[in-house]
Amino acid sequence: MPFANIRISKGSRVLHGWYIHPLPYEMSLKDFFMKLVNKEISPECNIAVTSSKEIERIELSEALAASATQASLNCNIIELTKGVGIYIHYRLKTDITTATPASQNGFAILMQNARKSKLYLPTFPQSGNRKQTLRNDLVDWIHNNGGGWSTQSYANTQGKEFIVSLTEAIWYIDMHSHKKLEERSFHIPNIFLEFFDRTNSESHKHSRKLFDANELNLHCQSLALCATSSWMLMANFDWLRG
Repeated sequence: MPFANIRISKGSRVLHGWYIHPLPYEMSLKDFFMKLVNKEISPECNIAVTSSKEIERIELSEALAASATQASLNCNIIELTKGVGIYIHYRLKTDITTATPASQNGFAILMQNARKSKLYLPTFPQSGNRKQTLRNDLVDWIHNNGGGWSTQSYANTQGKEFIVSLTEAIWYIDMHSHKKLEERSFHIPNIFLEFFDRTNSESHKHSRKLFDANELNLHCQSLALCATSSWMLMANFDWLRG
């Protein structure tokens, strides 16, 4: 059965990370989207999107890092996956926010803004290295989902520890093909799937070390320490714990 790797986003917010879905028969890109969000296809995903969301544009590509091509809502999905690529990104229109009425109490606005606690993110040097790019993408991912740490000091200690541990775990699994590991009952949470297929594991298969369950367990233990930390219990990380 044909398949496609689907992502749904709204502005900077990812509503459904990269996830492979079956294509049971030929249909338009729009019809596929409607069936997906209405749980007629892959109902186990429980995508938090309603069918009333308007699609701004659809982008297709051969790989995550490849340049994308826009397609019409009415194009046939199977035909496109064969000719253009299996990576399909549905970009939804962002909500139009109305301006604050001039008559609103200025003091109330100041108090409202003061109550909003500023969150900080760990900082890393920018680089074209794939692994370092993954690390920075994880920082952006936390920011886009409303996560962060209460001070820059915590961000550069607790935050860096978490990002580095998560990067190393994803990279190790990806180097040995996460799909093959899933066949061995190593199941990866859907929320992390968009960060895989970046290591170009095929090109490294002759030089990389053999898969070691003990080494994978060390990565998991490192992440487990982060998962039980007090900062992970904060409300701004509810989306990650869930």
